[in-house]
Amino acid sequence: MKNNILKFALMGITLSALSFASCSKEDIIKTDPEIENPDNRWITVSGALMQTEPGDGNGGTQIFSVTPQEAKDPNFSIDVFNKGEGVRSSRTARLQASADGKYLYNIQYTGADGGVFNKYKVNGGKNLILEGPEVETADYVSSAPRWLKAREGVGIAVRASAKDPVYTGTAPNFVYQETISAINVISLDLNDPKITETASFDLSLSDDEVAAGYYISRMDVPVINQAGDKVFIGVAVSKFDTQTFTIDQGVPVFTVDRDAQHGWAKTLVLDYPSLANPEILSSDKTRGNTNGYRSTMQYVGTDGHVYQATSGEAIGTGGSKILRINSETNKYDNYVFSLDAALGLQDTYIDSWKYVGDGIGFVVYSLSGEEDGGYIARIDLNSKTAQKYNLPNEDKLDFRQIQNIAQVGDEVFIAVAPTGLDGNIYVFNKKTGEISVGAKLINKPGNRYIGVY
Repeated sequence: MKNNILKFALMGITLSALSFASCSKEDIIKTDPEIENPDNRWITVSGALMQTEPGDGNGGTQIFSVTPQEAKDPNFSIDVFNKGEGVRSSRTARLQASADGKYLYNIQYTGADGGVFNKYKVNGGKNLILEGPEVETADYVSSAPRWLKAREGVGIAVRASAKDPVYTGTAPNFVYQETISAINVISLDLNDPKITETASFDLSLSDDEVAAGYYISRMDVPVINQAGDKVFIGVAVSKFDTQTFTIDQGVPVFTVDRDAQHGWAKTLVLDYPSLANPEILSSDKTRGNTNGYRSTMQYVGTDGHVYQATSGEAIGTGGSKILRINSETNKYDNYVFSLDAALGLQDTYIDSWKYVGDGIGFVVYSLSGEEDGGYIARIDLNSKTAQKYNLPNEDKLDFRQIQNIAQVGDEVFIAVAPTGLDGNIYVFNKKTGEISVGAKLINKPGNRYIGVY
């Protein structure tokens, strides 16, 4: 295990409690009467619309909400794309939900209103009620922030932006020195929407990694630990070829080395709620990223430890892992779960997963190097075992844009549908592992079902 405090140049951590309200709500407020719901909660299904290419998911997001009983009924149909309501976002909305399913949260992704936070009350069907003020976050974390509900009632949004490489010498004898990343982080009160803290600082890696051309290229999937005093943020590491560059107007442009050995798995840890004292944790258990892609990758376990899925390991190096950040030390320990080993496969790639309690999780994965194919397995982190499910159309499934898996009690809900084709919600029992077919998902050409909340 490694735990290097990596070299960072603090730009000054700024803390504030700011809220910015906006208007023009009328076009998305629904005034339909309250829909009777004996379950006292909603299951919301989300879908991403095609923009120009089938499956690109860039045409916006539609949602439709049903009761848990409807979601479990194979005779019930959900038609998000014809009967659902659009959520404000120029591209795919990065939706989060309250644990009871009564609220959705979104920070609009790109476009004229990119970076605007909205809170919606779920009212069944296509009915959403905008609640509370809008909050402008773009000045802190850009118009396309990465963010998650880091614990109930708290959102954390982040931005990581690599600066231009630092070099010495004159043309054509330039010498690469380092790449520093600018990091911005904010916390959001989801109950009473407002920004509660902000932080900005520069961050780079260890001297050896910096010299080799490694740098932080992206951050995502923050989670707050059980003690409530730390926030862990997933990290992606990239690398420049320090010996290869072109010259543009007298300045060297270094080439990204996509064939290089991947960097060790890393996590940014900050004090919470202050967002102060940035530190990078590094694990020597796998060379992969921990930031994921649009979906939660780390959870606080029943035992208090943080379990973190990795992805993007190079082909032939052992596939995706689940690492552990120890609750006592707030650092990586020696625990590692290998999905390859548990399933007897090679080059598994965790697209998303859900920790559902007592060491049990449900993993949505693909196989690196395969263009198509999506799979689901139930995993036991205690015994380090896994059970794969057999689903229809596995060779046509693509979970790369999946955003959320829902849990209600012992039942876990996953949307399963090939791009542009009909599918179903599948319901999994946390304790027994039993699978059942739920509501039918009506699709349209080019569109994707991407989440259940």
